Amino acid sequence: MKALFNLEPALEKSFVTMALLCLVLIAYPQHLLMAANVQEKGSNQALVFEIKDPSLIASITNPSSLTYDQIVENDPLVPKLQDYLVKYNSPLAPYAAEIIKQPQWQRALAISWVESNFGQHCYDNNCSGIGVEPGHPSWRKYATKLDWFKDMSQLLEKPIYKERYTTFEKMRGIYVYPGSSSWVYGAKTKYAELMALEKEANEERQLAAENSTTVITAASQNPELASLTRK
Repeated sequence: MKALFNLEPALEKSFVTMALLCLVLIAYPQHLLMAANVQEKGSNQALVFEIKDPSLIASITNPSSLTYDQIVENDPLVPKLQDYLVKYNSPLAPYAAEIIKQPQWQRALAISWVESNFGQHCYDNNCSGIGVEPGHPSWRKYATKLDWFKDMSQLLEKPIYKERYTTFEKMRGIYVYPGSSSWVYGAKTKYAELMALEKEANEERQLAAENSTTVITAASQNPELASLTRK
């Protein structure tokens, strides 16, 4: 997933700018839509709207100050995943913003459901049985459940699971031994739910991006649209 953000400077700047506009639209939709409507009506009146969040103002005046972590934390997927995990009383819920940064996070979470009910029943913060079982020489211990999740995600990136045993059916008898049909079904069910959750977030991102196009157009026609004041 990190590779997706290994962009050339110009492309990265464009991504950050678009992400910032989406965040502003989400935070202040009534102000921006009103500004766009006024512009469409041909008003020449200077448009000035107030934003009281200093950190957002700093990001607008200096887009390079907007970090990848800030974008992720404001991603609609974060609260969706957090609410989803809270519904299952999962101790992983507070880590939602970090979880979605990891490769194959949906697959890792799905496995944690059948192994530990999303982290509710873990030994040594190992919530997916990495290393056979407690006491085995290969058993892995972790300081936090987030440390385990990052390790689990990296494990799924290894060729054996990323290129060969790529489905839960194929993992049966390999990752989990002997495995069972209920293990496969449980993992597949939760994986589908998590993918649906991401689809919802993607649709919201797309809508925000489409709406921000109106703001960009209006701003290009009226430079004063972006004028910001603070009390």
